[in-house]
Amino acid sequence: MKNAVVLSFKSRLKSAQVALEDFPWQLATVFYTLSWGWSLLRPNTLYWDDWAYIYNKPKSYLNQIFVDTGLPPWRALIDQELIAVGYWTIPVLTFLFFFASGVALNFVLKTVHILDQSQKNLIIVFFLLAPVNHARIALVMFGYTTSFFLFFVAWAILVSHKKRMHFLIALVLFFWAFMTHSFLFFYLLPILHFTWMNTKTLKIQDWSNTFSVKIVSLATLPFTYYILRNAYWPPSETYETYHQLTFDGFRRGLIFLAAGSAMAFTISRFRSKQTKAGALAITAWSVFAWGLFPYFVNQSLVDTKSVFAFRADYGTRHLLITPLGIGLIAISIVIMIPESSQKKLVGSILTLFTVFNVFVGTQYLLDSYKKDQLTELFRQTKIVTSSSDLVFIDDTKLFNGRFSSYRNTELVGLVSLADKSVKSISGESTCDDIEVDYEIRLKSEKRFNSALLSRNLGLYFEIREC
Repeated sequence: MKNAVVLSFKSRLKSAQVALEDFPWQLATVFYTLSWGWSLLRPNTLYWDDWAYIYNKPKSYLNQIFVDTGLPPWRALIDQELIAVGYWTIPVLTFLFFFASGVALNFVLKTVHILDQSQKNLIIVFFLLAPVNHARIALVMFGYTTSFFLFFVAWAILVSHKKRMHFLIALVLFFWAFMTHSFLFFYLLPILHFTWMNTKTLKIQDWSNTFSVKIVSLATLPFTYYILRNAYWPPSETYETYHQLTFDGFRRGLIFLAAGSAMAFTISRFRSKQTKAGALAITAWSVFAWGLFPYFVNQSLVDTKSVFAFRADYGTRHLLITPLGIGLIAISIVIMIPESSQKKLVGSILTLFTVFNVFVGTQYLLDSYKKDQLTELFRQTKIVTSSSDLVFIDDTKLFNGRFSSYRNTELVGLVSLADKSVKSISGESTCDDIEVDYEIRLKSEKRFNSALLSRNLGLYFEIREC
């Protein structure tokens, strides 16, 4: 009996080892670290809503805010424990979780036989490097990161294992991932994948057994979540419209999906006569567009332009589920061009993704230094007093990740770090728009490269009395 257990364990270990040997470890690790390792250089920095929900707040405050918005009571339980240990824990785990999601995707793609291993490896690398969701750097985004990781691990378990226990584990992980509600939509993909895998091998008479129970269990899971949400963690009155679905958004998302799929099919037929290329192109766009669909539906994305906006600010979080679609789109383009040019195109895509991520990463790095230096400016500026109404205008957004803006709560937090207080401070208007005492305009005497090399941003205030 003991020998049988040992042999079974060794067999599983060998199977996992073989599966992991196919993963593009060297290529993925190098480019992924270049793209996202910047987040580990200054891991204790706060961004955006971190200042409203974490800075100087009780430990349980973050989770309570999420529960009020209609998210499950476990949404930020892990987050708040990590924050209690240190802010740095979340950037480190974010870095690891997204990479581990790529490893999980490797197991998912192993069951897709229309692609060869080199194409699958490229999809994984593109998936890891996709220049989206730079908002992951904020601590409050860790729930999205956790959902992303759990979802792909669940998908990998669902399609890689056949035992009942593995299926139950996958169900639990999918349910946990639903704490980010957009995954309730994206969940359609693993269901379709699981059904497609099994219907190829099952006979009609087999549909009445275990497989049917599994399909019903999978299909009812999101409805179970929705029923439990309405009964046990509905949104408070203030947040009733926070996740509201709209007909206009539904129509816009559907047009984006259908029009893009039609265009992908047309281009693929023009560029290649292979049925495989056409099917892959349509699938790629559909997966990409479906990842955006919930954000169209609830009006988080108000138009197509907002999907591709460079100055995306905090809104890059709305592209959370697009990396798989981006990876598939990239590989479908590679397949459609002549083989002699494919290597150059792959190199160009990898370079483009990495350079963009490095640029944004250095912006966030400079932003972390900027916050320290801005705090010192607030400390030295005499008009920053408890009786002052101030307007803050930032002319140094080049030093902010994706050219983001500072929220009012962020400005109040930085003033507080300077051991001062203000009656009010706004970063969303000008001296001509509202009645305030002074307009503070933040400027810099440094260029981007000079600031990056010296870590001194050369910041100074221009102050105008209103």
